[in-house]
Amino acid sequence: MKQFQPKDLIVVGCGAGGLSAAVSFLEKRPGSEVVVLERAARADRGGNTRWTKGFFRLREDGSPTEDFAERIDRYSLGQADSAIVEKLTDEAQQTVAWAQSNGVEMGLAETYFLTSKGSRMMPRGGGAAVVEALAARFEQLGGQIEYEAAAVDLIIEAGRIVGVSGLDANELETSWRAPAVVLATGGFQGNKELLAHHLGERGRSLETICPGGANNRGEGISMALKAGAGQAGQFDMFHGEPSDPRTTKAEALVMIYPYGILVNSEGRRFLDEGKDSVDETFEDVAYHIWRDANQQAYLIVDQLLLQSDYKKAVLSETEPILADSLEELAVSLGIEPSELAATVQTYNSACHPGPLDVTVKDGVATQNLNPPKSNWARPISKGPFGAWPMASVITFTFGGVKTDTAGRAVTTDGEPIPGLYVVGEAAGLYHHSYPGASSMLRAMVFGRLAAADAAAKHIGNSKESYAYNV
Repeated sequence: MKQFQPKDLIVVGCGAGGLSAAVSFLEKRPGSEVVVLERAARADRGGNTRWTKGFFRLREDGSPTEDFAERIDRYSLGQADSAIVEKLTDEAQQTVAWAQSNGVEMGLAETYFLTSKGSRMMPRGGGAAVVEALAARFEQLGGQIEYEAAAVDLIIEAGRIVGVSGLDANELETSWRAPAVVLATGGFQGNKELLAHHLGERGRSLETICPGGANNRGEGISMALKAGAGQAGQFDMFHGEPSDPRTTKAEALVMIYPYGILVNSEGRRFLDEGKDSVDETFEDVAYHIWRDANQQAYLIVDQLLLQSDYKKAVLSETEPILADSLEELAVSLGIEPSELAATVQTYNSACHPGPLDVTVKDGVATQNLNPPKSNWARPISKGPFGAWPMASVITFTFGGVKTDTAGRAVTTDGEPIPGLYVVGEAAGLYHHSYPGASSMLRAMVFGRLAAADAAAKHIGNSKESYAYNV
């Protein structure tokens, strides 16, 4: 049996972007009926947001770092929408203050990068704390969250969006109707078919970095594109991170690859492990593990690293594989011992003996080696030796819906689609490489902006007539 539920605003997705929109709308339109549709059960709500540590590239007062906008532009090779980036930069500090006023405790915390100097802004308790605080505030304001509810399609009448259709928790066909819809559904990293379509068949090998990512299946993006929205962001690229495949722990990152060598299943190096500091290269390394090593790479180290203070940069709870000799290590990894021995010998002959300082980019580079190693090029010679298996995990995809600075979905020509907003990772922005510590902040900024625009155009609380000032 079909059900019909009139609302003033419909938000699809219970992560940082969706909850920011939902709370902001109720602050501006008290007494409105707002529903958040969440695919997951209550205990798992929040998508990617729930699992992230949630670093923000902001100063202690919440203002953007000096290189904030420049970094996004540089990482995208100039392809990121400059108006979106400027708006994000302008609204960052105010958004952090707003989050704090709604129960999100913010503070400075150290990253897991060994070369990082200073701390970064983050929610105390990570993304999970953002979800819990904003969800509590939303319900306090009278909002409703429907769990295990899936949006399937947008309802379009007379050229404008007037709701969504889908299934409720009892799998009953339901339509939720409202003058405005905010899609905060994440990317398509949880959809193997879409990954294969956009990234090639190898895309199927990418596992999500956390359970929440599995619920990001791309329907929100598909619905908006079907309704006439344009595309933005790079559909054949993603934000990946190097992880330990031996564990099912979320975000089991291994961020110490510059201090050893990375080899493929044949025991051969395939990239410059020390090209730059980890916070500048980890995504590129993850991409090469996926593309060039077929998701099967191994970090080989010796006692120079194992006796250093490295452990905060390894988020896997699984200990490294240890062996007294390189031959024994190769056997444990399933690598031909002679191949690994030859790789290490060639590498060592191009290195410089000396101490290993994991906290600074030291400029110690190999000589006449291909691929080179630009920093931390110390021989691997002091046993026992260690290894971590490594694979690339996907955090989110880059391709999404074209939006404007108010969070409105727009056509390829920039014309707004009346009643439709898209925020967070469902909105395309990034190209080539992800400028870290910007995604959750972007979701919150544009969630608030979308709500402000929708609330300003809403005529009273007249959901029955879906009155909306276009």
